[in-house]
Amino acid sequence: MEKFTYNSKTAEVPSCLDEVSSEQYRQFLILSVLMNRGTISPGQFRVKWLSFLLGMKADYTMYRREIIRELDGQLEKLDGFFSYTTGKEGERIVTPILKTGRNLMQDFGGWHGVGDMLNGLTFGNFCDCLDLLQQSKQAAEKDDPAINEIFQDITLKLYRYKDPEKMPAVPSLLAIHAVNFFSAVWEMVLSGPVYISGEAIDFRILFQKLASEDRKADDKTGWTGIVFEVAASGVFGNKKEVDDTPFWDVLLYLYKCKFEYLHQKRNKK
Repeated sequence: MEKFTYNSKTAEVPSCLDEVSSEQYRQFLILSVLMNRGTISPGQFRVKWLSFLLGMKADYTMYRREIIRELDGQLEKLDGFFSYTTGKEGERIVTPILKTGRNLMQDFGGWHGVGDMLNGLTFGNFCDCLDLLQQSKQAAEKDDPAINEIFQDITLKLYRYKDPEKMPAVPSLLAIHAVNFFSAVWEMVLSGPVYISGEAIDFRILFQKLASEDRKADDKTGWTGIVFEVAASGVFGNKKEVDDTPFWDVLLYLYKCKFEYLHQKRNKK
């Protein structure tokens, strides 16, 4: 948390996305969308975001000059919400940080989703989301309008509406969140250890190419084949039962198999 002092008082606000409430997150997501569309500038984003966190009724730039100067001088305390890079022309690029393992929109307008770190997601839906995520990247490169439908499909893998018979169209804000949330957890799996029951598990060994092998280890594709291999082991049952198994259980099983394989390989050497 960060402390902001202004108008002879001090207020404490979140310093990064992992500290915000669900309500605060929704506002941050809305502002992110507005900035990406060019409706507001990065500077306006920070002003509006800080004003919201401080509970102000309007942007603080509408207040007295003394307050404006005080808060302008503390804007760097919001840097935990943004990443800053330099463009080809030397321009400063500001990007909102939307990656978190927390599901900050688990409940939204009658929709209920999986828990933090995708807890509750089945392995079948996990594989489907990976495929859809790849399709969304290809659609984005081609500026294909089909990307909106792909985002909705990912959302329907993570969320259920309270009354399936009266299910409305997927809210666009929820779809944007669902894709960011799934992408964030998947990135965590690929980039470093994930803590499960207090133990650090490095799933990266599932995707590394072994120097002594001619074939590549799974590189985020071929998940259908993996499902059949796991089903053949009988650990979780047939293919349908594997698809219905929590995806973390299947990943842990694959991790243990790969770990044991690497251990045996080292012992032989």
